[in-house]
This record gives sequence, C-alpha cells and structure tokens, in this order.
Amino acid sequence: MKLRFLCANHRQWLTADSGRAEQAWLDWVERGATLCEEGNHAEAIPLLGCAFDLASFLLGEHWPGYAVAAVRFSDTARQLMAAYRRNGESGPANYILVGASSLLARELHDRRNYQVTADCIRTLYAGQPHAAAPQPWPKDSAGARRLH
Repeated sequence: MKLRFLCANHRQWLTADSGRAEQAWLDWVERGATLCEEGNHAEAIPLLGCAFDLASFLLGEHWPGYAVAAVRFSDTARQLMAAYRRNGESGPANYILVGASSLLARELHDRRNYQVTADCIRTLYAGQPHAAAPQPWPKDSAGARRLH
C-alpha cells in the first residue's frame, strides 16, 4: 500500500520552497481538523493526507527546526490515522502508523533529538495529542540524579 496524496506537480511546486510548504501544511491541517470536528472524516482524509505528505517533507528538511517538524509530523499522522479509523478504514491507519513510526525511529540515533523523537513515536501509538516532553530529573553537584 503506497499512500501519496499530493500529485507530482503540486509536490514539486510546494517542496521547492519550505515556507510555502509550511503554509500549505498549516492550511490543510486546520481545514482537515475542522472537517473532523464536524464529523466529515471522508472529506478530511485528502486534506490531512496532503498535510501529512508535507509534514514528512518538512521533517526531512528539519524545517523550521527538528523538534517543531517532528511534533507537527507526529500530530498530523495521528490526525490522519484518527480520520481513517473514524471512517471505518483501519488498514490505511495502521499503514500510516508503521510508516510514520519507522521514519521517526531513524532519528533515534541522534542524542540531541532522542527525547523529542521518542515522545513523537509515543504520541503515534497513544493516539493522543502531543504532550510536553517530561523534564529530566535535576542533577546534584556530583552529577547524580535527584528525585527531590
């Protein structure tokens, strides 16, 4: 199963400018979310799918930064999966889950991005909106973790 929502011409035009891609992502994700809130999941799927395609591109570009791109990508994937499931289509939702988590898992090797990446993967599997990343335990002067 290969899910591509943007045609080649639109993909090329949008990805030629990350700012333009980001604005189109925002427009589509907002409209898709509105349609889902109204119960129009079938109509939301193409819009959220286009947003997902762009979120994937923006993640690859780390635009406007890795953490923002990763959170947007995982939240867009989560919304698209939810729309598919509410429309009675679990197959595409599961396909997106596996693909999105695999794409994010490629970044787990980078210690700078590890926590946000792990949180984004957790968001995909929990199916809930992205929550703030938990803060690490503070260290005492000897470098040991303190609980209080």
